[in-house]
Amino acid sequence: MRASVRVEAEGCTTKALIGAGSFVADGKVLTVAHVVAGADEVHVVLADGSRVDAEVVAIDRLKDLAVLDVDSPTLPLPRGTMRPGTRGSFVVYRNEMPIAQQFEAMSFVDINAPDIDHGGSSLRRGYQLRAQVASGDSGAVLVADGVATGVVFARSTATNGKAWAVDISEADALLAAAAASNDAIDIGECV
Repeated sequence: MRASVRVEAEGCTTKALIGAGSFVADGKVLTVAHVVAGADEVHVVLADGSRVDAEVVAIDRLKDLAVLDVDSPTLPLPRGTMRPGTRGSFVVYRNEMPIAQQFEAMSFVDINAPDIDHGGSSLRRGYQLRAQVASGDSGAVLVADGVATGVVFARSTATNGKAWAVDISEADALLAAAAASNDAIDIGECV
């Protein structure tokens, strides 16, 4: 819970786009690109309820991942892997309050999903989940056995209780780029 944040991105719609994320490196929050792409301002709400500025320092619009630089001493989650059948939790926000949701990793799969700009598709490694995912949960980081293992990016519109998450290893290059520079980057257009 302490490493989780609520992500608020302003500038693409009349209301802020809402997502989730977690600290997975010192001062770095991992979330999804479709929440922050094109935003004029990004903030995160920390576990203690404080709202702080965030800067998008790395983005992959094809794999739907983004890294935010956040000035906070919050300890990051270690990153690791999990196998199908693993159970864990992810933190989402309901009525602006953090709550832990449970998940089960049903399978480890290659996911060929549309990129956030709907200009094509992108292959990413990830998980098919048994989990209750709602609007605003995108970017929530899966935690199993104390380590961050994936990032929720979509839910099934056909099957209740089914969702998908990209494997945490897909963010390695983004996290390395973010560690090399804290400069703001071009995050592209709104989606």
